[in-house]
Amino acid sequence: MEDKIYVVTHKPFTLSDKLMNKGYELITVGKKKKSNKGVTDATGDNISVKNPSYCELTAAYWIWKNTSTDVKGFCHYRRYFSHPTLKYNEDKIISVKEAKNIISKDSNTIILPERKYYNVSAEKLYLQCGYKKDLETTREVIKEKYPEYVTEFDKMMKSNTGYITNMMIASSSIYDAYYKWLFDILFEVEKRTDISGYTPAEARIYGYISERLVDLWVTHNKLNVVEFQSINPETDYGIKYFMYRTSVNLGFY
Repeated sequence: MEDKIYVVTHKPFTLSDKLMNKGYELITVGKKKKSNKGVTDATGDNISVKNPSYCELTAAYWIWKNTSTDVKGFCHYRRYFSHPTLKYNEDKIISVKEAKNIISKDSNTIILPERKYYNVSAEKLYLQCGYKKDLETTREVIKEKYPEYVTEFDKMMKSNTGYITNMMIASSSIYDAYYKWLFDILFEVEKRTDISGYTPAEARIYGYISERLVDLWVTHNKLNVVEFQSINPETDYGIKYFMYRTSVNLGFY
């Protein structure tokens, strides 16, 4: 099987020839059938029906269970791993070959979107879109299944930084190990959580929770993180984005 970076979409979307030549393939998620080219998360071993609450993780699960490449990873139809740029430029988007070269230099390497910093803690940021009881349930499950991660979980909740969007590229061994760990936690949290009264946005809790847990995995397993700019072709351009990139480059957030 050929190494690929998957581009997750939930709506009609077409990948450019340039991105396909760089090794990208579209994966469409959700229960509605699309006419997109590429693959869907509803084939093989899948959790496609969970997409409303697991978001792009149904694609992550599909990649974990149904591919056997040396390198595994995904980005979003509106977020890509990019070299420094002030606007979306497909020439700047990293290729599968480049990602594989980075990973092959150190088996302990993972590629993530650059770390974000906020003016509130990770817990307070989560509470803008979810409920504290769900974070408490997550902590309970981690304490029961992986107690060695609890200290890092508590530190992460108090910190004001993290890797978001769930995007990643890694060797198959790291990718598979991470998602085995992650879904073992999330499936148990799901068993203990009633989301029947949640709004559609609130019901996306497993996608939101997982954005916090990648920090635990990276920190605890002492992975070498190679960060790339995450570029959104729909919003990342103009003077506002220029000011943001300038502040990042100067170390001000």
